[in-house]
Amino acid sequence: MHTLTRSPISQLAVIRNFRSVLASALFMLLLRPCLVTAAELPLVRIAHGAFNEKVVALWVAAEQGFYRKHGVNVEVINIRTGPQTMAAIASGDIQIAYTIPGSVLSAAAAGMDVVFFGGIVNRADGDFVVPASIVRAEDLKGKRLGVQSIGGGIWSLAMLALEHLGLEPTRDKIAVMVLGDQPVLTQAMASGKIDAAYLGYTFSTLLKEKGFRVMLDIGKAPIPYQGLALAARRSYIQQNGAIIDAVLRGTLEGIAFMQKPGNREAALRSLMRHLRLSSAKEAENGYEVLQWLYNVDIRPNLKGIQNMQRLLAVTNPNVMKVKAEDVVDEEPVRRLEKSSFYADIVAQLKR
Repeated sequence: MHTLTRSPISQLAVIRNFRSVLASALFMLLLRPCLVTAAELPLVRIAHGAFNEKVVALWVAAEQGFYRKHGVNVEVINIRTGPQTMAAIASGDIQIAYTIPGSVLSAAAAGMDVVFFGGIVNRADGDFVVPASIVRAEDLKGKRLGVQSIGGGIWSLAMLALEHLGLEPTRDKIAVMVLGDQPVLTQAMASGKIDAAYLGYTFSTLLKEKGFRVMLDIGKAPIPYQGLALAARRSYIQQNGAIIDAVLRGTLEGIAFMQKPGNREAALRSLMRHLRLSSAKEAENGYEVLQWLYNVDIRPNLKGIQNMQRLLAVTNPNVMKVKAEDVVDEEPVRRLEKSSFYADIVAQLKR
């Protein structure tokens, strides 16, 4: 009988291989609970078309793990327009939209069962910006106004600003030009391609530093408004109450995070990263605005929705066939407000 012998080198290789396999097995064993936990969390995609500071509550909630804390894995994604977002909701590619009344009302007018269940930005905000050469409202007659899309949030706020200033685009021959989101509009203003635009405070500050002027601070005008809010199909809300509650709780923690002074630096970093700003100074104005723009009262603003419905009817008369009350589901917020979690959040912000 022959005895199989191994050289010291081959024996060493076997030992190293065994150790490697053992280490890998131990690593996977330790990692397995994390993988199982991640796999078990329901995935929810929240889509937004905005590109400004008002989205940061969602970004922060995802980055700080607030959604996971409440049992849901959230992906915050950007979809350029409201109609595309509603199409993605209808197909099931996304579950929740962070959107404006125009998108929801138009979808409801077309027969879709979509409703708001959480109002995050329940008041108007931002600046109507013009070059220094435009001093009076009358000076805008015959000029060019830039927007992201007809019927979108930027368009809506621009139209409300014109209305407040006593102007009407058709009558006053104001050309409404569809160009792009707020960074695009900011560049278009700086290069002289347009003469006016609505911009959130973060981007309007960039232009004010270049000598442009604010003709109207919309946040200080008495305009009933519903801004960005969480919306989903009514059937999805009814069938997934626990998920909806988790999303509301995580988002509310994101709002509370933004309002705590100790989180200022983390909030500024998030704004800089997502808005592609070059310095914290550029993000500071948007951060300060969010201190009064965000609120723990996240019930959808029915009067604001009705005001936007009136405005949107100019381009889509069918939206007037929809009852504003029918695109709001207040039950998720009612459940939230009855919870000890909500009471704790409110108490924390009062300290």
